[in-house]
Order: sequence, then structure tokens, then C-alpha cells
Amino acid sequence: MSDNDLLVIVPTRGRRDQCERLLESFTATATCADLLFVLDPDDLDTYADADWGEAVTAVLDPRAFLTGKLNQTALPMADMYRVLMWAGDDCVFRPPPQEGGPAWDRAMLDLLDGEMGGTGWVYADDKRRHDVPEHWMVSSDIVRELGWFANPAVNHFYNDNSIAEIGKRTGMIRYCPQAVVEHLHYSVAKNVEHDAVYRSTEELFGAADLKAFQEWHASQMPYEVARLRRRFSRDVNWVLSRVA
Repeated sequence: MSDNDLLVIVPTRGRRDQCERLLESFTATATCADLLFVLDPDDLDTYADADWGEAVTAVLDPRAFLTGKLNQTALPMADMYRVLMWAGDDCVFRPPPQEGGPAWDRAMLDLLDGEMGGTGWVYADDKRRHDVPEHWMVSSDIVRELGWFANPAVNHFYNDNSIAEIGKRTGMIRYCPQAVVEHLHYSVAKNVEHDAVYRSTEELFGAADLKAFQEWHASQMPYEVARLRRRFSRDVNWVLSRVA
């Protein structure tokens, strides 16, 4: 790993071509980020002899699903990187939408550091949805405080809704249209196949994750919000400093 502030985590399974496309786009556009692919132990043949360039790979054994991959990777990396981000293997990093503008990683970090004081969530324009962060960047102090990067109540789906809820209720999330990380999902990209990875995940976790998210939203989410407000609210910190 380098001295960069930002690590991008990419969980993947069964998609060598997409990973090679993502890696090519990352190499062409990133200016201050490192890249880590997270593989499954029973899927290594898919990536045999792949040229990962300057990216790093990790294998989680036993296999974990999306939330497990993100959390098991992000928690130790939170002590090595100031900011963590994830992207699906069906994403592509794009050049700045305006000529001469900052690269996607610099634009997101500038927003985090400038407007937000270095703590919070930032998400890019993914050309699919803007109401929730399907992929997000978060400062590592939040990961350490919560003990997770992705909502441990769900396995795959509704992580974006979870981050949207916590971020909006704490006022600690921002959308960064100057950064484009395109999500080439089959629902919006006509030439993308509704492949076995999509289908199996939908069958396994679609309904179960919705129920788990709803239960988390009603029971645990308010405590997570209160915890972050107490820890990171500038108003609370100001009051405490005056008392001291």
C-alpha cells in the first residue's frame, strides 16, 4: 500500500472482464487513491494469471457476501487509510465531466475535507441513482466509531438506503456531481447481461435484506444516529469545549 489517503475496495466474484475494465478506468483516472480487489476462495480460477497492475488483491476465507467482504476488509484498513470507499465490479471510473476539473478522487476528497471538516460520507454521480449512495466514500473515524463500513444487519441489499438514512439524519453526507463513477448495472446499461451473479444475489437476499433493513431502521438506526451526533457534532463539541 502507498501513502495515499484513500483506499477503494472492490468485492468481486465471477467477473474478470469487469474487473479488468474497472482497473483500466481506475488507472487512467485516479490521482490519489489505492485499489484493493477482494476475492472468494472458491472463485480464484476466474482470475488466474490476471494482471492486477498496482492494485492489491485479498482473499477472504471462508467466503463472505458483500457486507462481510466490505466490513472484514474495511475495519483493519481504517487504521491504515484516512478515507475508505467501495465500488462494485460493475463500475467504471470516468474523467471529470468538466474539462480541467479535478479527478473523481480529488473532487470527493476536497468536498469531504473542505465542506465537511474531514468527517462524513461522500458519493459520486453513478449515472443510475442520486437519492441514495449505491457506492460511497467515508472517513475512517466513522468506521471505527460504528464498528462497520456496511450495515451488518443486511447481507447485500439496502446498504445504500442504510447509509442514506444515517447520513441524512446526521447531516454528514454529501453528493459530489463533479465525480463520476458509473454503475453499469443491467437495469440501466442495455448491453449488460443479467448474469448469474446478479440473479443468485437477488434470489438469496432480496426479500430477506428488505425485512432486515426495516427491522434495523425501526430499532437500531436511531441509536447509530445518536451515537454519531454525540461523537462528531460540531455544535456538541463547541458546547463541551465551553464547559471545559
